[in-house]
Amino acid sequence: MTTKLKMARYDTFSRMLHWVVAVGIIYAMIVGYALHFISHPTVFEFFSVLNMSLATVVTVLMVVRFVWRFFRPSVPYGGNIVGYKKGIVVLLHEIFYLIIFVVLISGFLMLEKGYDFFGVIHIPQPLENADVNAFFFLVHRYSCIALGGMLVLHVLAVAKHQLLEKNSILSRML
Repeated sequence: MTTKLKMARYDTFSRMLHWVVAVGIIYAMIVGYALHFISHPTVFEFFSVLNMSLATVVTVLMVVRFVWRFFRPSVPYGGNIVGYKKGIVVLLHEIFYLIIFVVLISGFLMLEKGYDFFGVIHIPQPLENADVNAFFFLVHRYSCIALGGMLVLHVLAVAKHQLLEKNSILSRML
């Protein structure tokens, strides 16, 4: 009788933060790009405010997630991710976090005016300078492209480990 080795999992709070942030980021990216194709002012305003509101929530959750990782127990990567491979994985995760924060912060700083958080609380724009806002718009645009690339790489890496190498890495986050 053989027993399958079960991979260690992240704690429930870490897994919940991971998936809520992932869904929020994917949604915000889709809607953010879709806004370029919405010409009706009311529809554009609705989705724009919804996107900014959700991004604000994701920003708070990302800060919590970033801080929480220093307090949660470490979860080993498994036997096939060792040495320099582990270093690459750690570096890529750090870059992923950095890009996410750049996207979220530049998205806020690019705004030419404040917005109403879920239509209720006014969030003012701290930088009312058109040139600075335009700069952060470019930072946001290019960091969104980088985030999309990192997201694709992340999913491909998980698929490679899960499907090709038969390493149940996905179970760490489920």
